[in-house]
Amino acid sequence: MNVLLLYYTGTFNTRYLTLMLKKRFESEGHSVTTYEIDPLNTEKLSFDGYDLLGLGFPIYGFNAPYPFLKFVKKQKFPKGMKAFIYKNSGETFHANDASSVSVLRKLKKDGVITNNEYHFIMPYNIHFRFEENLVKEMLEMDDKLLDILYYEVTNDIKNIKKYKLIHRIITFFVKLQFIGGDVNSFFCHVDKKKCTKCGYCIKMCPMKNIFKNKKGDVRFHHHCLMCMRCSLGCPVDAVRIGLLEGWRVNGPYNFEQIRKIENKERIINENTKGFFRCYIETYKNIDSRYEELFGEKK
Repeated sequence: MNVLLLYYTGTFNTRYLTLMLKKRFESEGHSVTTYEIDPLNTEKLSFDGYDLLGLGFPIYGFNAPYPFLKFVKKQKFPKGMKAFIYKNSGETFHANDASSVSVLRKLKKDGVITNNEYHFIMPYNIHFRFEENLVKEMLEMDDKLLDILYYEVTNDIKNIKKYKLIHRIITFFVKLQFIGGDVNSFFCHVDKKKCTKCGYCIKMCPMKNIFKNKKGDVRFHHHCLMCMRCSLGCPVDAVRIGLLEGWRVNGPYNFEQIRKIENKERIINENTKGFFRCYIETYKNIDSRYEELFGEKK
């Protein structure tokens, strides 16, 4: 098959997953093209020659990110084209279930056949930093989910389910966060004592929201996506994220190094409490489906 993976990424978790998907499909002889959405570019794509479309995004506030939705809604997808969704977040609360609803509405309107949806677990770029041994475990679960995705999608096994009304309501009302970045950017700044004016944040901002004034000081415009690429990636932890400063996380995760960590036993188990308790059901579902399809535990 000729596969197109169309995705938006904030701090590159979705890019990482996309490259994993690309490698998996190519290992089975398929041809894969990836297209990373630029929020400032709303060009219309040609889908001629593609047999399968994958749409990937990080979940922002129980929704697909605004730039992803904006880009997708600009496209005219071929009627009858097959598609699947792969999304990711740092939590697996059921409130995230309906985060694809606007995407699916557009695909249905164009006559696209979307039978599969998958929620991958990736570490937060905000709120708090994940321990690396937990990230290693998450990546291992993602590997299993990737195998499930490939098997189900290529064998036309439908897995998508109807969203519960409460989750659709949550998704609808939290869409208000789409304007949150513009408001919050009035309070963003850099710590002058730490900032080296290296220009990393300016270069990496997908919205060109960060600039240097005539004095050479780093400043912010007011069209921010709150992707956290600047604060997570700043090499000297100088970016301050306004009203969300208490949730700032600095320092990207090195997934290849993290994969080398040796975990002797699972961190998430039946006794897990608090925030991470939502992972118990997620792990069980992935383990169960993997064993059902492949007859073994990985």
